[in-house]
Amino acid sequence: MVIAILVNATIIPILVRFLYDPDSRKYAAYEQRNIMHLKPDAELRILACVHTSNNVPAMINLLDLTCPTRENPNVVYVLHLIELMARNSPVFIAHHNHKSSTATTKSFENIIPFYQYEGNNWGLVTVNAFTVITPRKLMHEDICMMALDKQTSFIILPFHKKWSIDGSLEEENNVVRNLNCTILDQAPCSVGILIDRGKRQKLMKPSWPSSYSIGMLFLGGKDDREALILAKRMARDPRVKLTVTCLIAYQDCSNVVDWDTVLDTEMLKDVKQNNGVLGNGCDITYVEEVLHCGSQTIKLIRSIANDYDLMIVGRHYGVESVLLAGLSEWSEFPELGIVGDLFASMDLNSRVSILVVQQQIVLM
Repeated sequence: MVIAILVNATIIPILVRFLYDPDSRKYAAYEQRNIMHLKPDAELRILACVHTSNNVPAMINLLDLTCPTRENPNVVYVLHLIELMARNSPVFIAHHNHKSSTATTKSFENIIPFYQYEGNNWGLVTVNAFTVITPRKLMHEDICMMALDKQTSFIILPFHKKWSIDGSLEEENNVVRNLNCTILDQAPCSVGILIDRGKRQKLMKPSWPSSYSIGMLFLGGKDDREALILAKRMARDPRVKLTVTCLIAYQDCSNVVDWDTVLDTEMLKDVKQNNGVLGNGCDITYVEEVLHCGSQTIKLIRSIANDYDLMIVGRHYGVESVLLAGLSEWSEFPELGIVGDLFASMDLNSRVSILVVQQQIVLM
């Protein structure tokens, strides 16, 4: 009887927890909530998460690049996350507008620039801002619940590292890293991790005549297709010059075509032709690179890193490629995927910012 009680109290709960994890399916979405499956006239709903004031300029810069129009407006939900330290219970604050917020309060300082961004894009962007003061172990629930409740298609998370002006590493926050990893596993929509290496510190404004160079590496797979859809949307902005570099494995040139390859080819068709399907005036360049192995992939990344202001890559979750073989053993940040990790590496002498995209994981 004593042995039976010990088994029931120790081993069986461990087995149940191992075989069934309800938290991993708690926020699972059974319908498509991503950018790729948006209707042509649908608004793009984005959940932008910020922790400190350092996250704000890069986040607004990225939002500005999504090229909202009256036909395809943006609805941005801003979530300012603060770790609960001196309170007994979490606090949720909804900021109706920048006038009703107390500008002198430090927790509101990160919210006001987003309302200024809305004012600069009046009629094209709607901003709804919130502040959440919660324990670190519950932050992912606040993010996932808001994404589920607001039916967002894309969550943008800041990277856990901060670079200084001279390019050296200034700050690292492992709490943010653990949060990002949890969101990638449980998010009910697509997720992007924004790595700001400080190349462009100032916010872009619609009146600026300056150009903005964006590069996109395409290896194939659903994450790359999601990233390419976002890059195409950005290319509609007359300030943006987009270069799509498609990496092709040498031995794949004569392989049998599978369903993923068909989808990739269809997604790249209008980029190759650039026949006005994406909109008049789009500045898009398509480049193909045939490579043999992972070492050539590293060389290519190092050679093009300084050519762009922003690089967009897919996380390549669950994708195996000859061009990435052996590189995972050297990966420092698995949550970024292999390509994203190479761009975020301290060994890469570049100031380019990176957006790593993971398409929504749908449970069938």
